[in-house]
Amino acid sequence: MDEKTNEIPELRALLAPMAIDGQIVTADALHTQTETARFITEDKKADYVFTVKKTSSPCTKTSNAFTWEAFPPSADGLDPR
Repeated sequence: MDEKTNEIPELRALLAPMAIDGQIVTADALHTQTETARFITEDKKADYVFTVKKTSSPCTKTSNAFTWEAFPPSADGLDPR
């Protein structure tokens, strides 16, 4: 990638030709962007796991409001218990 290129929209350009429906995309905290998440889920029909850093205040405040109990382990959306 060119040094002067903004890396954020380049992720969408990189993923655009890929058949990733049903797959999980992971990305660095830099890519924790609404438009990137929308592109992955709506356009590419995939899911994502994004990193949230402590320095990204609004994301950190929101994510800290959740407890682990709110997200029990599951497989394909079904609780294995």
